[in-house]
Amino acid sequence: MSENQKPEYNPVITGFSGNEGPLNISLTDAKKKFGQLPSKYGFVSAKKDGNKNRSDNKSLNLKTGRLIRDLLSDKKKNLKKKVYQFFQEWHRDLKSEFKVDIIPFFNINDPAIVKTILNEDQECLNYFSGLDIKRVLSGSGLIRKDVLNSIRPHLLLEKTSEILTKKIRNGSGKQLQAAKKVLDTLNCYSMSTQIKQFSDDTLSLPKGEAINCFADEISHYLLKFNASHPLSAIHCVAGITGKGIEFEYATRDYSYLELGKITGDCTADKRNFQSDRNIENIFWTVFSWILDKNYQIVKVFFEGEFVMKVHLLPLYVTGPNSYGIYQTGSSLKSDYTFLAIDAVETTFAFRDHQASSAKSHLIKHKDQIFFKTIEFIEKLADDMNIENIYAEKFSNTPWIRDIYGTYPEIFFHVDHLEKIDQLEDVFSLADEISTSMGYGGLEEIFMELQMKNTCLSPGYINKAPGVKSFALVRGDAGHGIPMKRIIGI
Repeated sequence: MSENQKPEYNPVITGFSGNEGPLNISLTDAKKKFGQLPSKYGFVSAKKDGNKNRSDNKSLNLKTGRLIRDLLSDKKKNLKKKVYQFFQEWHRDLKSEFKVDIIPFFNINDPAIVKTILNEDQECLNYFSGLDIKRVLSGSGLIRKDVLNSIRPHLLLEKTSEILTKKIRNGSGKQLQAAKKVLDTLNCYSMSTQIKQFSDDTLSLPKGEAINCFADEISHYLLKFNASHPLSAIHCVAGITGKGIEFEYATRDYSYLELGKITGDCTADKRNFQSDRNIENIFWTVFSWILDKNYQIVKVFFEGEFVMKVHLLPLYVTGPNSYGIYQTGSSLKSDYTFLAIDAVETTFAFRDHQASSAKSHLIKHKDQIFFKTIEFIEKLADDMNIENIYAEKFSNTPWIRDIYGTYPEIFFHVDHLEKIDQLEDVFSLADEISTSMGYGGLEEIFMELQMKNTCLSPGYINKAPGVKSFALVRGDAGHGIPMKRIIGI
């Protein structure tokens, strides 16, 4: 291959087959053996499939994708409860097998703290959730009774909030203060009913488990409630308030499927949304991510604006075998779990190389935002009882790649990096959902992990096939392959 010739994009991906078990297979082979045409499941028209080489147009995870899209067609629904319930009953225990506490990986907020706040403020929350809103509005005298009576009950909160907001914007004096007070009451009513919905034991979850599942969702509404009426210990709750640098886990609803479009990366649902269309589109992998309790996407906000997403998962380093790349006497460590920063992707406004879309006030704080995110990840690793953190160097954003270039390196053969569950759990959950929805059993499922993708860093492939360099965020470089002694890097 000439020096300027583009190498074939054919990474090894992770999969699980009901017939064959765990799979490590090239993308090309997976498409040939398991791929189907998107038109079969309604992702594109049959005519569009026919416009290309039909073999090349095959994709993966289409059956899983179709059932997830059907489940989330109601934009108010999310899959968090399904994921939580399934993994609660799953036969493998990561804490005993891998010494990893996966609980902080499912909610940023500690369920125990959320329970304490709910108990301490139960009387207040119950008061507001039990209000007769129509009577409150009628008694305020701010909205005529004929107007109130003309609003459909399910739209009462929304429409009256709009009316009161206009009165606040255009009002003054006593009327302004009265409108603010009633609007705060409406907000407290709305937030307290949402909190009650998530925290009650009426969600087909065992007693007390609702808060363990929905700690972040409840915290979100507690923060909104607190904006109108102070709550105790609210400073212990994390969420998006629009102040400084803040974090939340991606909600497992329809918005999860659209994250790649917002950041313009290769997981966008259509290639034309990618900032770099030369990179293979892998939207299909989102359908396995959303079902995996052991895969998390952290959304990063600055002053309330979403600027960056970070993909995280625990990976397991297996023992060396016969690759001929290890030396006696090295401090190579194996059989341990590390936290993988599998991808960091930014929104268009957070890229300084694209002047037309970049926002200067965001770019000005990019280093601060990045390193605050690393602090968040380090604390998360501590909470999960994980010592080592390694990062994939590839990103859709040059300044991210530049920062990773300042970190020490650690080298591994990608065949020694294993997903700790090998996708058996995700396959089983998808199969369970597929069967319950009448789609029939699932045959296989796949996931792309950038940490195992050597096609993103072709410079190392010729020197040591399968060996890859990662940014050493935390840990000992000596635990990896001693590359300097082997290939003279």
